[in-house]
Amino acid sequence: MLHMWNIELLKQLREMTFAPIKDCKEALAEAGDDLEKAQEVLKKKGIAKAGTRAERETKEGIVKIVKVDEKIVGLKLLCETDFVAKNENFQWLFDSVLAKIAKSTKEVNAFEDLDPAIAKDIDEEVKEFMGKTGENMNINQVLVTTQKAFIYNHPGNRVSSLIFFEGGNDEVAKELALQVTAMNPTYVSFDQIDANEIAKMKEEFGAELKAAGKPEAMIAQIVDGKIKKSLADVVLLEQECIRDGSKKVREVLPADMKVTKFIRIAIWS
Repeated sequence: MLHMWNIELLKQLREMTFAPIKDCKEALAEAGDDLEKAQEVLKKKGIAKAGTRAERETKEGIVKIVKVDEKIVGLKLLCETDFVAKNENFQWLFDSVLAKIAKSTKEVNAFEDLDPAIAKDIDEEVKEFMGKTGENMNINQVLVTTQKAFIYNHPGNRVSSLIFFEGGNDEVAKELALQVTAMNPTYVSFDQIDANEIAKMKEEFGAELKAAGKPEAMIAQIVDGKIKKSLADVVLLEQECIRDGSKKVREVLPADMKVTKFIRIAIWS
């Protein structure tokens, strides 16, 4: 006999579990239109399918960095679809996981750095939620630090930045955070670039200039200029300011301010 769907129940189950429409229909039919039983049906089927679901890509989600007491805590939690990422239940899960991460008593740069008990609790919570939604989820980045830094969360919770600095002030730090968020640099300064990478570029540029017949005495100076020009876009202090393209970032920093590090966490890096 053809099952007559209760549209309101179907809508409620979909909003509560994020499960695909087809699975919601099947669960309601199996549960005799009992909403609570239908959720249990989806939960059991979702857990059973967790292994294959783990292979699916997670390209959506939420990123946020917050201050909890004297700690800075950050999380990037990914899911498969924008529909789930914007759902209030997923946002509740994000906040719950973030609160658990904040319990860490040590510096954390990855999920593996968390205390095993905290990690286990989070893992179980996320897996249970995956069972309800039918979507793969991934704790992509985790951060806990007590270092001084300025926090910036871009509207929409898809990218956040941290600026670690000495001297200066929060107003300038905010501008730097906006710069990092918008321009996605790789290094703070030229000094942070791997020496082997610089040596390789010197060799390549030097060979090109020799082949072009440039005077030997001028090659070193020209090579240095070419390297700086090539890497300027990925070095924060050498980038053009997003507020004033006529100046480099280093030219607008107060004399007493030193940027020691930055962290940028984004859905799409």
